[in-house]
Amino acid sequence: MKRFGSTHISKENRDDTQLFRMRLHLLIVMVKAKLKGYPGGDFRKKAGLETASSVFKAIPRVNFSFIGRASSHLFKERVKLLSVMATAIICEDYPLGVHRREAVLDNIEMITQIAFPSQDLSLFHDVLMAA
Repeated sequence: MKRFGSTHISKENRDDTQLFRMRLHLLIVMVKAKLKGYPGGDFRKKAGLETASSVFKAIPRVNFSFIGRASSHLFKERVKLLSVMATAIICEDYPLGVHRREAVLDNIEMITQIAFPSQDLSLFHDVLMAA
């Protein structure tokens, strides 16, 4: 049986940075799934909007030392941009042309390289097809 999801982390050891990284990972997967045309019902839409909002609101509280760079300002701005773009994409109120789609994917690629350098953020077709 395939196990979908992240590894088990005890609640006592979680801090704002770990929660932020998990939510950012989830937001990236949700946006990629939406861009690839996977079905999204009302529950997924609501969860995506809540995740984007949580990521945006958590940025001031997070310690960005995990990215290993002295300058985290650009990374913070990229994450803010992703959360705003994700809100627009998930709501389906924003026309998404080729250039905007490429901009979102480029932003996701840059964030992934910095925040998750050794992880593969792949989509799980079986899970995403069940709306």
